[in-house]
Amino acid sequence: MENVQTIGIIGAGISGIVTAKTCLEYGFRVKVFEKENELGGVWTSSRRYPGITTQNTKDTYCFSDFPMPKKMGEWPTGQEAQSYLVDYAKKFHVSDVIRFGHNIQRVDRQNNAWTIRGEKAGVYFSEYADWLIICNGTFSDPFIPSIPGIDSFVDAGGEVLHSTQFHEAETARGKRSIVVGYSKSAHDVVTAVADTAASTHLLFREAKWKVPRFIKGMNMKHLLLNRLGEAIIKPDGYNRAERWVYRLGLPKKMIGFMERYITKAQMLQELGLVPSCSIRDHAFGEISLETPGFFEKVKQGSIIAKKSEIVSFNGNEITLSTGQRLSADLVVFATGFRQTIPFLPAALQQQLTDSAGNYLLYHHILPAGIPALAFVGYNSSIQCPLSSEFAALWVCEYLKGRIPKLTDEQILAEGKAFIKWRSQFRPNSASRGLSTMPGTIQHVDLLLKDMNAPMPFISLIPDWLLTSNPARYAPLRRKIVARNKR
Repeated sequence: MENVQTIGIIGAGISGIVTAKTCLEYGFRVKVFEKENELGGVWTSSRRYPGITTQNTKDTYCFSDFPMPKKMGEWPTGQEAQSYLVDYAKKFHVSDVIRFGHNIQRVDRQNNAWTIRGEKAGVYFSEYADWLIICNGTFSDPFIPSIPGIDSFVDAGGEVLHSTQFHEAETARGKRSIVVGYSKSAHDVVTAVADTAASTHLLFREAKWKVPRFIKGMNMKHLLLNRLGEAIIKPDGYNRAERWVYRLGLPKKMIGFMERYITKAQMLQELGLVPSCSIRDHAFGEISLETPGFFEKVKQGSIIAKKSEIVSFNGNEITLSTGQRLSADLVVFATGFRQTIPFLPAALQQQLTDSAGNYLLYHHILPAGIPALAFVGYNSSIQCPLSSEFAALWVCEYLKGRIPKLTDEQILAEGKAFIKWRSQFRPNSASRGLSTMPGTIQHVDLLLKDMNAPMPFISLIPDWLLTSNPARYAPLRRKIVARNKR
């Protein structure tokens, strides 16, 4: 791919800025297009809600060559996470190539180049790139379900928000408030709402497991955020070391212990919030970190948690699937996101997916039938800075010809095989789209194998027993990048 000189990157969140940094290291000219006026993706000020934090500890939620500052909390706040990304972009000169406020409206592939069209502050622009990397992520399009009568609720003075639009607890001051969902964002938001609202309800379809920050006094990262934790949770595809773990019976013992401990510590039996399935069944992206104070507020009655759904609105009155009716002034939907690529022509979008709308990407990166296009960070991941960093590195190695060129048949075969494998486990889960969970570390290993840079044994030991610290991957990264300078 000798003619690739300019790379266009859409999105300046975690995956966008690490992709830009990597492409610059490889000598490409880079253009990053970001529709917001600040970088950070989900961590931008326009999308942060009260109580938002990372789900990982600071030593596991970072890039390999840029640790988070020690002064940050163990679970950085949204503002801290964004400041980290800003500092990263400045240090590696990524800020210089980001075009803020650029809303991409359409991209087209013609004459071996991409035309990137859009508008900035009402002014039309058109740019060109040899390759296009889409980094608009798994949290690109906030989703609010269409419910009969919702307009009548708004007309009656009610307010409907997505969790990304709920920026301060004062919004709920004195209001009869309802939060919909059971994700981390739902728990964070409803816990903040309960401090100011006249009444607070949480409505959800299914209770999910919430991981405490500390389990028997031990930081959860030492139990879950390492190779041992991944081996215990993942359902199959075990390597030699993981098979040894299973022969010892550790997964069954550990999962059983965690479920019993969490059930007791969070008073799940008393509150009627025991999940209906195992932690392992939620491992594809439905497990999240416990929100401090949530379960205590449910016990106190300041949060009323109901397993139910909104079936209709009639003015300020809301009817639930249980038949109960509630009066409300504010409804916040913490109902997740949809992965959309509105700027990609429909014909190209159809080439990316199967008949059910599942994306078919090789290693969650390369599509079939569309030349000069890649995705980074389009899969959910428990350690997205690390997985995005090495996906970006993989793309650059592919462009330099150090990874064999793939045929459309190879890409489609792997993409279909992943969807078939994924469909075996909890097919009706709330987790949608591509995901490296619960095998994020295994996925990074796969990318490293393609780049002929396996993790050395001496680094595997702490990666298994302590935490999967991205800093251990820095020497591998330097080794791979150095090949480009020979």
